[in-house]
Amino acid sequence: MEYRRRDFLKAALAGLLAGQTGCVAHDQSALRCPTNLDAFELENHLGPLPVYRTRMTSGPAIVLLHEMSGMSLSDLALAQCLSNQGFSVFLPLMFGEPNQERFIAGYFQSCFFGEFDCSSLAGGSPIVKKLSATCQSILDRTRAPIGIIGMCLTGALPLALLGNGVEAAVLCQPTLPFNVLLGGPTGGQKRALGLSRAELERAQRSAIPLLAVRFKSDSLCPKERFETLREIFGGRIATIEINAEARGHSTLAGDLNDDALSDAVNYLKVRLGEEKQARPMKLALLDNRPCEMGVDGRWRAL
Repeated sequence: MEYRRRDFLKAALAGLLAGQTGCVAHDQSALRCPTNLDAFELENHLGPLPVYRTRMTSGPAIVLLHEMSGMSLSDLALAQCLSNQGFSVFLPLMFGEPNQERFIAGYFQSCFFGEFDCSSLAGGSPIVKKLSATCQSILDRTRAPIGIIGMCLTGALPLALLGNGVEAAVLCQPTLPFNVLLGGPTGGQKRALGLSRAELERAQRSAIPLLAVRFKSDSLCPKERFETLREIFGGRIATIEINAEARGHSTLAGDLNDDALSDAVNYLKVRLGEEKQARPMKLALLDNRPCEMGVDGRWRAL
């Protein structure tokens, strides 16, 4: 009987989710930076998760956390775009298989049966412990500061990984928590970040400047969530809210916005010591003013 109820619930949720675009990619990054899995090397010794690394790169390390649909071709293409900019990119496989692009399957693998708490306001996700171990292994190898990019259901997770060598974090369309039956966040979920209280407190104690990105039209990452980020982190966080006419969700991958990617790259290069001069942002705002990432690695309004 238990299995029968579970199968019924899976079928019902699948029907509801089928109408949601979620993080299903539209392949803009794949058009910009064509790639395939052969361009990546599998490393099984960088902690508890399989990790795919871009080949033939030696620049600052970026840990790229894939979206709910899985480690899709668009996510691999974003890694290639970053590699083309001189970064060494590491992609932990948190669920599913490489090249997976299935939102419904990804939901069940990550939220329903996996290590993500997708609905609690401040539950925190067990996957953070594995990601922390993976970051530590990469830090042990590179012995240099690293950056983290989270996207969709992993969008806010970089906040839980700050410090101990993690010196840059890009938060792309953080989607947790949400109500799966209604296809998006409701009530208090709209302002929540899906992190535990302890994780959020550690992030607040950190001095690391942050960058957050969303589409204004994206109901999966509502404006209230960015208001929370600005309230908590103040002058430490610059935000990009891509204009309402440009509809999309996956800001740097499936629905890639070139100017947002440019800002993210410049932020990461300055923060990780690859760029030695201030870099003005194209879209990012600090307290609703144009800004730059200064030579001291901090945001400055212009």
